[in-house]
Amino acid sequence: MTFLKRLPAALLVTMAAMQMLTTCKQSPPAKKTAAAKNSQSPSKISFKKVEGIAFTEVRREYANRLGFNDEGYHLEPEWRVTFLSDDTVRIFSLVLQKFIKQEVVLDHDSVVNVAHSWLRVKHVSKDSMLFQVLYVRNMHIDEDNSNIYMKLYSNDYIKNVLHTTPEHLQIPPRRDSLFIQKKVKESLADINKAFAATEPAILESINKNVVITKKEITRPNLLKEEFVSDNYLSPEFTITIHKAYDDFGKKMQVIVDQNGQLHFARSLVNAYENAEHQAEVMKGIVDGYLRAYIKTYPGRTLGIPHPSRIVVNVIGKKN
Repeated sequence: MTFLKRLPAALLVTMAAMQMLTTCKQSPPAKKTAAAKNSQSPSKISFKKVEGIAFTEVRREYANRLGFNDEGYHLEPEWRVTFLSDDTVRIFSLVLQKFIKQEVVLDHDSVVNVAHSWLRVKHVSKDSMLFQVLYVRNMHIDEDNSNIYMKLYSNDYIKNVLHTTPEHLQIPPRRDSLFIQKKVKESLADINKAFAATEPAILESINKNVVITKKEITRPNLLKEEFVSDNYLSPEFTITIHKAYDDFGKKMQVIVDQNGQLHFARSLVNAYENAEHQAEVMKGIVDGYLRAYIKTYPGRTLGIPHPSRIVVNVIGKKN
């Protein structure tokens, strides 16, 4: 269970669609055209002009032109696609680490379904494409929450016209840097404004009686609402302390500040009785055991260290 509040609906749709893509799941075909109910024009978009041209996504951002949201989630450009026809796309799967073929459904007007993602095509040319990610609720497009945009350039345009690389174009622009700098400044002034670090905090044991393992999500699990991005949005550690004062198990949220110092934030155990006492016990574990036995490196975003939150399962064993 993540400690961050649920991400915006449009973002969840994007994440779910991407995870379905990487696990090669097929969506039910019978309802694929229902999203066009918001559309008025009978015309359809076509990808024939770009058939066989390899494109790489260079930028993904919100309508406010930022690539980050307030929780620290980063919209990373990930798509590498080639439209083989109006009904088939070759797309790179991050999980499978290879290109796979996926279905394309041309809906009314400029609405399409590409590899399980509902998109509105804003621009298509041999050099570039621009998509708006659509949030579809009950087979209707929710325009208010469809606020993510994807920009793709052809590999030929990147190499022979821009004379650069996809990796260089994917570097967050200055407006992202200024946004993160502002959030860092706010979190330094008030640790409770900690936000997710795209380079999460690192915990290392400096005591032979303390063993630390980090939960790593290698592929999505939609039933458990687990995504690969949770590795930095909600880093989770299990810390086993041998020769502890007693046998115990505690789950808590901890803030790692910009200097790597650990601060108890709150209990993640549903305890209706003695909740205040339990919180005091957990704070004592953080201030006593964890600070003494663990070396911590702060999380960073765009290379800047800042306070971020982690989930810690502490297991005490007397033996």
